[in-house]
Amino acid sequence: MTKEIVANQAVADHIRDHGGALYVWPVKAPCCGGMIDLRASTEKPEKAFRRIDAPGFELYLTAGMATPESLHLEVGRRGRVRAFWNGLAWVA
Repeated sequence: MTKEIVANQAVADHIRDHGGALYVWPVKAPCCGGMIDLRASTEKPEKAFRRIDAPGFELYLTAGMATPESLHLEVGRRGRVRAFWNGLAWVA
């Protein structure tokens, strides 16, 4: 179980303004020796997800994905939510 969801009010407002749910899944980065990073979207991709408790919005991680100790969320410069695994830009 994720022990901590780090998301400020801007993140929660953005998610609620775009349907109320956030989907997070791992993706193999095209660079960096095949490291895994996270993608996040308020639109559900064609994958199976499981719900995680989050304050003020619905949060889903892909089924079978390991659960981080903490999941950090922020709204990026382009108005998209970015997800960080235990505060890192890649899955460790």
